[in-house]
Amino acid sequence: MARMPTYLRLFSDEGGHARFEEREMPLSPLGPGPGGLSVSPPMPASAAFFVRAPAGGGHPEQPEAQRRLAIVVSGEVEITASGETRVGRPGDVLLVEDTEGAGHSSRTGPGFTAIMITLDG
Repeated sequence: MARMPTYLRLFSDEGGHARFEEREMPLSPLGPGPGGLSVSPPMPASAAFFVRAPAGGGHPEQPEAQRRLAIVVSGEVEITASGETRVGRPGDVLLVEDTEGAGHSSRTGPGFTAIMITLDG
């Protein structure tokens, strides 16, 4: 049986601390036949844009302005939330929902490019 792909969610807990959690992408059907596709439920969005951070870039701890879906295209980025650090690499998907509280920080040694999608709601 096919395994459900995953993405990383970054959110604010009840205490206002940014946290990570691994989530499965809800795809249906899980194992499509030849020529078929698996599809997730839609996520309403209002904008999509590319971001690029130079080598040695980053930002201090802060909440995200809006809910966003980030997809790393190239390079590498370290994201730290409440002392836990995760590394985003090409193809990684991050659902950023820590819009309140302490927020998260980021830094990049080599620099990175990502697609950011602003989600509605």
